[in-house]
Amino acid sequence: MTKSNDVLLLSAVKNGDIKQVQALLNSSAKVDTSDRDGTTPLMFAAHLGYTEIARSLLDAGAQINLKRKRYGLTALMLAASAKALDVVKLLVSRGTDVNATNEDGSTALMVAALKGHADVVQVLLAAGAKVDVKDKDEDTAFQLAVRAGHTAVVQAILQNYTDVNTQDEEGETALMVAADLGHLEAVQALLAAGADVQMRNLDGGTALSAAAAAGHSAIAAEILDRGADVNIQDKDGETALHLAVVEGYADVVEVLLSQGANVQIKNHLGDTPLLLAALQGHSQIVEALVRQGANVKEKNLGEQPLTLAAIQGHTEIVKLILYHGADVNTQGDDGKTALIKAAERHHTGVIQQLVAKGAEVNLRDSAGATALMWAASRGYNEVVHLLLKAGADVNIKNQGGYTALMLAEFNGYPSVVQSLLAAGAQE
Repeated sequence: MTKSNDVLLLSAVKNGDIKQVQALLNSSAKVDTSDRDGTTPLMFAAHLGYTEIARSLLDAGAQINLKRKRYGLTALMLAASAKALDVVKLLVSRGTDVNATNEDGSTALMVAALKGHADVVQVLLAAGAKVDVKDKDEDTAFQLAVRAGHTAVVQAILQNYTDVNTQDEEGETALMVAADLGHLEAVQALLAAGADVQMRNLDGGTALSAAAAAGHSAIAAEILDRGADVNIQDKDGETALHLAVVEGYADVVEVLLSQGANVQIKNHLGDTPLLLAALQGHSQIVEALVRQGANVKEKNLGEQPLTLAAIQGHTEIVKLILYHGADVNTQGDDGKTALIKAAERHHTGVIQQLVAKGAEVNLRDSAGATALMWAASRGYNEVVHLLLKAGADVNIKNQGGYTALMLAEFNGYPSVVQSLLAAGAQE
């Protein structure tokens, strides 16, 4: 009979039947009976938000701090997770341990913070919940709230959390995390609480660089308004502008430029933002950088923005850079012009742009090869026709004594051979 009453008690609690609960408690049902997971009637009541049932169970002597076998959860944790505010208040008033931890090291405060239950968080804080407890992942309730972007929780904890600039093992601050994840309101709350915009992580990164790298222009603007150094460089020499350019975030680039970002700063590899934008193919960013005074003739490892764009086949960028004064016949350290680089990669659109702007088709690289030789040696008949039409000399020899025709024959491209012969190539 007792066993039956215990089962009925669990069922009555889950069904929210307070009259049956009280009747069963008066009929010798065990108040702390549990199911196979160790879930007691009080835990069910807490999770389901049944305040009066929870009160009846506590009045009948239910143990308030029991932990469920599964995950080690307490009634308070279950109530906090479910946003059962009245149950939380009841449990607190009856002396529950607000800092009890489950098997992951989490407290009720962490659970509420992660879920974004600000009202619950405030009750727990008022009851003495500790904000510096860390779970097995080394996260505090504050860090969990920041990462989840729960601004109201962040603000509530900040009132009890004196150091907003605490850094984790990687040197990351809450502001850096919120900036990276795009939580604008959380960023604003952290800034209002005195978050330091100049702090760096172990890689030399700042909250601004985090926002720029993740493409959050509004957050970047907020941080800059608080006095962040727009030109600060990390350990790789990257500025926020470098990071935004690489990822192609044009709106972030515009924000940074409007706040004085230096377009000429080089990272430790020697790249300016323009070199990176040309390589990556971000035409809108190239235009913004050039408009801000970026040097279209800047060189790194023998490459200029024009040659990098030509290598990658970025036709629109080639057009832009030429319009802003790049030398169409500039040669890299290997002697190759943008035209040669485009020809050896079959970028016909780039070739047409270069030819239209007066590219010299017969310039040779350090091995004496012309653009025509490169195209012929790789079987690019369409490119061969474009170059022939532009005046390419079919009988020039490279340093090894080979002509374009000989290279096409050697590599087995009969259609190119025919095109060259028709253009007057000598056998």
